[in-house]
Amino acid sequence: MPRHDPVITEIGQTRGTVRHAPDPRAIAQAWRARAESENLSIRQLVIAQERQRGFVGSPATVAEELIRWVRTGASDGFNITPWIVPGGLDDVVDTLVPELQERGAYRTEYTGSTLRDHLGLRDPLTRRAPTPVGATV
Repeated sequence: MPRHDPVITEIGQTRGTVRHAPDPRAIAQAWRARAESENLSIRQLVIAQERQRGFVGSPATVAEELIRWVRTGASDGFNITPWIVPGGLDDVVDTLVPELQERGAYRTEYTGSTLRDHLGLRDPLTRRAPTPVGATV
């Protein structure tokens, strides 16, 4: 477990605040104590803590909640965790994604052919134009 305290940022009165706690450092200390007492790695602690959370509801309800989190600045994305949704990935793809697409919160097509294109990233600075055949370097 890291020994340093978290950097505290104000994100408003949303569910994204650190467990609705008035003192995020106290929460970090409690998590650190739990990790040490149960001999948990950071990954194991996150899994143990996250079992207590999640979005439950109809596809429309979950879509609205996810969008609210992003638009209020509480999150910039979400991961689907297989230990929480082991058999539900088809449901996410077949029902939640269309709800998000209807609301303009999830792309309907890809415009590029690489992950870099899909994420909207520029070409790396180290990429050079190919050297013409027969040219000296």
